[in-house]
Amino acid sequence: MPSSGRLLPKTRTTFQNEGEDMGQPNALYEYMMPNMDSTFRLFAAHLRSVDSHWKYPKHTDTLFEINLVVEGQQTMVVNGKRYVQDPGDLLLLKPKDIHQAQCSKGSSMTYYCLHFDVDYRPIRELLYSNECIFYRHDSVLAQEIDSVLKKLIDITVCKDEHSVAQRMSALATMFELFAKLSDALSGQTDARPHSAGAMISRQIADALDAYVDKIDQEEEQPKDIVHQISLDLGYSVSTCGRIFQEVYGMSPRQYLSAVKLRKAKLLLIESDMTVETISRKLGYGDIAHFSRQFKRWTGQSPRSFRVDFQ
Repeated sequence: MPSSGRLLPKTRTTFQNEGEDMGQPNALYEYMMPNMDSTFRLFAAHLRSVDSHWKYPKHTDTLFEINLVVEGQQTMVVNGKRYVQDPGDLLLLKPKDIHQAQCSKGSSMTYYCLHFDVDYRPIRELLYSNECIFYRHDSVLAQEIDSVLKKLIDITVCKDEHSVAQRMSALATMFELFAKLSDALSGQTDARPHSAGAMISRQIADALDAYVDKIDQEEEQPKDIVHQISLDLGYSVSTCGRIFQEVYGMSPRQYLSAVKLRKAKLLLIESDMTVETISRKLGYGDIAHFSRQFKRWTGQSPRSFRVDFQ
């Protein structure tokens, strides 16, 4: 998923030795797609019709949620504020938002609920910097993602939901949803991806990414990378943690674990390295520690994960 949402601008150059190194002698210009490395989770998506007495108790989730009313009317209370949803109206909730719902107007109601998470930093910035929760059916965001949500509803109710084709359709549609959400949120005045906090958080995330990339190199690495990054930026660990949490919805240490997990998955799928070599490459002192951590992340051992992709 490109960070800019578009291809990089065309550049005219002779390339000289660079073009020859890339196997493209005499090239005049080229289009380059930015490198992409991201994962997302889709959980408990459902279309549900309920009667007039239906209620859902107060609760929080660890994932983002899109809640769309298809027919009837729903009353949702989010963080103490009451919202009334008519057909086409949706709520965009963050993890840990306290919410409860019930059917209103004394008649039945149908709604679609989608829980998801994504570790792609620009999208998380937009989702967490966005302060708007409620979107009426005629709002820019609701109209922007309406066709994608309809596709997801069709996939959700499909009788062949376990087929490979349907799963691939769901994956493709989720990426389309992220693209449209990003486009709509980028245009909102209350989304502030260029704030001072966002800039500091990006510096922290960039430093953590770089740290994971060179863990296995011979040069000595800091024992506590989060503490070292905080010192380098001139802030306390607690301040960096608070700023990072506000921008990305996770602590720097949680982000570091997510980066390690993503790299571990890629190495298990794309390389012939042994699990022991991968564990060392990610900075683990022994394979048992790495295996326990990987199983806690994914629910399966590194070897089992690799077999699933062979």
